[in-house]
Amino acid sequence: MNWEAISAVGQIVGAIAVVISVIYLALQVRSNARQTRLASMRSMSDAFNEFLQGLAGNPQMGELWYRGVTDYESIQGGDLPRFNALIDHLFRIFEDMYYQKLEGHLDPRVWRGFEAPMRDIIAYPGIQAWWRSRAHWFSKEFGEFVNELARTAGPASLYREGGCERPATARSE
Repeated sequence: MNWEAISAVGQIVGAIAVVISVIYLALQVRSNARQTRLASMRSMSDAFNEFLQGLAGNPQMGELWYRGVTDYESIQGGDLPRFNALIDHLFRIFEDMYYQKLEGHLDPRVWRGFEAPMRDIIAYPGIQAWWRSRAHWFSKEFGEFVNELARTAGPASLYREGGCERPATARSE
């Protein structure tokens, strides 16, 4: 028996086993990264949807929301801390989304679906007034992002202000 030949075969088998192990590990890491990204997107969607359900399911909060986004200065008394907490909660969700996007945990297509409502919401004068008073609560990077959204936002139109209608392509039949 040639021990050198046996040793060479053993080394080849060992090298093949290492390659297979590395490939398996790479597939597991990729799968884990995908699952993490999906969980992050689901978490962000859930947080935003829960916020919206809170507004829709509570007439007083819906009224407070609408009054505050259109005229922050009109919010007085006990409604002021409630509105501030409501908007702070929303902007914390937005900030989390922003950093999830930067870390690559949000699919760009999903991110666009979150960025559009952010831009629409920051278009409201009440939200802009709130932001000016609270921007220092957030990171510098997120603050710059929100300020850019405010600069590029069109007129406030989530609630058909000024007789605005939805584009024909967005109308439901």
